[in-house]
Amino acid sequence: MRSMGWKMAKKTSAQMIVNVSGGVLAVLMFGYMFVKYRYIDVPPTGCMEAYHQAVRFNLANREGGPISAIELQARAGNEEQGLMKNASVVRLDDAPVSTGLEIQAGRADAQNPASTIGINFPWRPQSLRNAQSACLRYSVFLPEDFEFGFGGYLPGFFGGDVPARSEQPVDRSFAARMMWTKDGSGIVLAQAKPVGEQGWRIISNPKGRLRLPRGRWTTIEQELVLNTPGHANGQMNVWVDGEKMLEDKALNLRNEEFPAIDGVANTVGFMGAAQTAPSGAQGKLRITSVDIGWR
Repeated sequence: MRSMGWKMAKKTSAQMIVNVSGGVLAVLMFGYMFVKYRYIDVPPTGCMEAYHQAVRFNLANREGGPISAIELQARAGNEEQGLMKNASVVRLDDAPVSTGLEIQAGRADAQNPASTIGINFPWRPQSLRNAQSACLRYSVFLPEDFEFGFGGYLPGFFGGDVPARSEQPVDRSFAARMMWTKDGSGIVLAQAKPVGEQGWRIISNPKGRLRLPRGRWTTIEQELVLNTPGHANGQMNVWVDGEKMLEDKALNLRNEEFPAIDGVANTVGFMGAAQTAPSGAQGKLRITSVDIGWR
């Protein structure tokens, strides 16, 4: 993949980012550091600039190259699904950050409709405690021949127990994940089992403004502000390349003070049955390291 002639500009983030490679030890040894995040043309200004506590799920080693598969598995933990089979850490020369994941989100075997698809693992930053609002940032690259299938998942937030890729949250938990639809539009699926009759809410895409383009990197920032327990005053905002595309100010994800925002649901893959997903190169995508800021 090439940069498509884009002009790359460097910008030092306003927030302080911790390169997460050794949990608390990394924080004690290195403290908080500025991390550069390169953007294409006009620098996006979504939610991340307002969050001064932030960490990155770092995929780079000390030399700046990709970490090994063993290191990836260690950082992802034993709750991962599909990560070691369907993803690899790669160097990104034309992306906002230097390393990311290349993911086989579709069927790995075109002849086997039940072959494992996508990845799913929770990331719980050790320094994230009782967060009431958070901002999530990553960039995604969909190749020119990427097929959207019946839709799919991108990373989002969770509180309490993280749900499996296609399951509802359990009691006293929630998830709010970015999704793409079959035409490439973006929506957010917010799920909370104990709240409401259905336990979920789709944050829609008014007039189809949010679309996931193919053939270039797209930076997505998602902000979740939890509701006051028992009140539908929570918020979800989504920026794409710095432009606000989705906004919802009536979320009701909890009836009690807990759960708070506990981390990132790294769910990347197609929704529905495996046989409905494309196979081979038409189901591959790339995604950068994920940043999360909170307060």
